[in-house]
Amino acid sequence: MKKYLLVILVLAGLVAGLYVATRSRTCPLNTAPNLEAQHNDTIKQAYLLLKARKDKEALVIIEEVLFAQPENIDALWGKAEVLRRDYQFDASKKILDKILSKNPNYLPALNNLAFIKYKAGKLDEASGMIKKILNTPCLDKENEAFAYLTLGTINSSRTKEGKLFDKIQYGLQIKRNFDRANKLCPNLAEVHLCLGIFFLKAPQLAGGNLNKAIKELELAIKIAPDFAMANIRLAQAYQKKGNLEKYNYYFEKARKLDPEGKVLKECEI
Repeated sequence: MKKYLLVILVLAGLVAGLYVATRSRTCPLNTAPNLEAQHNDTIKQAYLLLKARKDKEALVIIEEVLFAQPENIDALWGKAEVLRRDYQFDASKKILDKILSKNPNYLPALNNLAFIKYKAGKLDEASGMIKKILNTPCLDKENEAFAYLTLGTINSSRTKEGKLFDKIQYGLQIKRNFDRANKLCPNLAEVHLCLGIFFLKAPQLAGGNLNKAIKELELAIKIAPDFAMANIRLAQAYQKKGNLEKYNYYFEKARKLDPEGKVLKECEI
């Protein structure tokens, strides 16, 4: 009986070892799956500021890290993200390319580069990068959510450029993509911004709803009060609703957050 028990234990150990080995081969290393959990306290603080859209404060911390560690891949990503948000796409791309040359599986960099490709009108390249992210084994919720947000914006562009069939095909996917991101990470301001813009811009027959737009945009601002894009979109929603007091409030707030007018220009204001 003891002999049989010993054999069973040995077999169990082998199975467990094979499982661990398989998981190790399946899950790529150093993909930075969670932008908070894997970093030291300094980088973690910078990332929390980025989530709150306090980019200037985050950049001060990031630059301090890069002064001491110029090749710190997480700090490099933080700087690239600040540049991307400031519409400095070429400078951001240069850093992102450097990150991906060091680690091709660094998912936040892939997500950012896909967005930059989308902004440049390279929709097929952007879609290919998003597909790579979504096919990553052991993909974390945050990077998956951002991938679906970018995919939704890509599909939105395809509806504008395509023929009638494309408009229907891709149009149906936009909200599905945003809903998927919301289910994965409802605590991200960007999720509620995208949903808010969808409800604000979409025709009523396609799901547009002004009250839902306001609700989502207010959620985005609750999470990140300094989010200029969310503030200007909420101003637009209240203007459409006829509430000029709130329109003026959020418009002025957005203007102060965006003194150079880059967000206002993006929103065609």
